[in-house]
Amino acid sequence: MAVPLVLQFLIGFTNQPLYNSLNTLLVDYHPGRSASVQAANNLVRCELAAAGLAVLDVMIRKMGPGWCFVVFAALHGVTLPVLFLLERKGMSWRQEA
Repeated sequence: MAVPLVLQFLIGFTNQPLYNSLNTLLVDYHPGRSASVQAANNLVRCELAAAGLAVLDVMIRKMGPGWCFVVFAALHGVTLPVLFLLERKGMSWRQEA
């Protein structure tokens, strides 16, 4: 029981920097329409969450809750270094382009 709880904490902890980075990027791309962009982002995010819950239900029934959270934690673990790479190299990449 402890491993799934720790993995759930890590998933929640790593999602927040991702959302902050995405929201900042969207506002920078659309400076005059930041409220509309944020609303559209929230709408799409909520729709994807609903679809994700439907998939999650099937995954829990097929794999069990432990392995289901291990899969999600592994996906987050694989994608998190990309966020840190963008944070470190993003400015120089934009200046080169």
